[in-house]
Amino acid sequence: MESADIARRFARESLILTEGALSLLLSCPNVEATIERVIGDLRSANVLRGIVDAETVRRLIRPEEKPPEPEPPSPQVGELVHDKFRPVSAEHEGRLEVLKDVTGRSLGKGTAEDFHRIFTSRFEKLSRILRSRPGMEHAVSISSLGRYENERVAVIGMVLEKRRLKGGTVAIELEDSTGSVTVLATKVNRKVLERADHVVPDEVIGVQGKVTKGYGGRLRIFADQIEWPGAPVVRQVRKAEVPAAAALISDLHIGSDKFLEDVFARFVRWLKGGGETEKERELAGMVKYVVIAGDLVDGIGIYPEQYDELLIPDIFRQYETAAKLLADLPDHVTVVISPGNHDAVRMAEPQPAIPKEICPAIYDLQAVMVGNPALVSIEGVHVLVYHGRSFDDLVGMVPGVRREKPTDLMRLMLEKRHLAPVYGGKVLFAPEREDLLVIDDIPDVIHTGHVHIYGCERYKEVLLVNSGTFQERTEYMKKLGVVPTPGKVPIVNLMTHEFTVKEFM
Repeated sequence: MESADIARRFARESLILTEGALSLLLSCPNVEATIERVIGDLRSANVLRGIVDAETVRRLIRPEEKPPEPEPPSPQVGELVHDKFRPVSAEHEGRLEVLKDVTGRSLGKGTAEDFHRIFTSRFEKLSRILRSRPGMEHAVSISSLGRYENERVAVIGMVLEKRRLKGGTVAIELEDSTGSVTVLATKVNRKVLERADHVVPDEVIGVQGKVTKGYGGRLRIFADQIEWPGAPVVRQVRKAEVPAAAALISDLHIGSDKFLEDVFARFVRWLKGGGETEKERELAGMVKYVVIAGDLVDGIGIYPEQYDELLIPDIFRQYETAAKLLADLPDHVTVVISPGNHDAVRMAEPQPAIPKEICPAIYDLQAVMVGNPALVSIEGVHVLVYHGRSFDDLVGMVPGVRREKPTDLMRLMLEKRHLAPVYGGKVLFAPEREDLLVIDDIPDVIHTGHVHIYGCERYKEVLLVNSGTFQERTEYMKKLGVVPTPGKVPIVNLMTHEFTVKEFM
């Protein structure tokens, strides 16, 4: 029998095997008979659900079935629990504050007025930012363009439509509350044409150019500059005042038979004891926070044929298992959990925190449960946590950006100052009283996941981190051509903003 077959056999009985228990069963002389006898003994003992560990299996199998005792494994780097390990982060109280989160204040009812309000909010917020850019201070309304024929003007609008015309010209239909106008980006200005290629529907941009009359006397603007709200090049970076670091992870997908439990366990052991070198122990000892950017569990019915790869086909038990795994983290570490598209929350963004009724055991761990997105202050450092579902829309609409380079997508979001600028794509919108996906204030760190590919870079003094995954490549990923990079954990020093990538595969 294969490992997955054994795991599924136990899962049908609402039992979850640990990696150690699975290894024991595989090494038995008569695997199938031993499995059925162990399950029968558990049923007789009224063990109807829960986790079955190696010790339980060892106790239940017959002497003649018992495999030889394995030799103690040689310690691996990052797995030693060192006698002298004294984590510096345990010596001070944590300081964490949730600054922006939809949880508990979701007020939209889905009416047409709500949707109008959210786009008005987006336009007003981003217009204010654009007006602070050089050349955009005196932007005029679209309805007033008739007074500026053959003159150079600046306007701010929301992109209604973008299309490519013959000859390579890009036409952008731009609108504000007063009207609409066609903006043309031609080969005359290659830089503007390239920017126009990166414009997406429903974002807010600034345009500078000459007003002329087109066919039928309709006014148009030949653009010589396209502006995004962007991020300032120079700004004050917030830093922690005490020795503390944050481990940024996402996409555990607990419940999937592709979840790399042994790799996650290696990460936990490293947090508890550091490694073989003083430098390793110092790094592990600084970790005060573990921030999870969505997809804690695999969920149910998220992608085609998912059920065939589910080890735990019950959402409640998926979270119970997650709680057991998270409970093994050191006591001095604070866990922050934001949901993703696989978690048991509404699909529309912004998503509230995973509710207590779904995962009471995780709430019992005193984890900090936030929505998606959420802006949190960790030791004074502002961290914007967003799962990254909108990456799917940007990859399909912006030439040159790929899932394999998640930080390119993150730079684009930062320039547009919006986490999910496209409406009507993969990301569903919850019409709240304001657009909570606008990046109002520039954070110090943006932490995303979703694409299962590690990436980290600094851009305009903002640390962009996509944390990869703890899940092997699924059949669905193979169809999409996604090659994950599991087991890579970025550790961010909150005092210096330096980052280190620790590999646990």
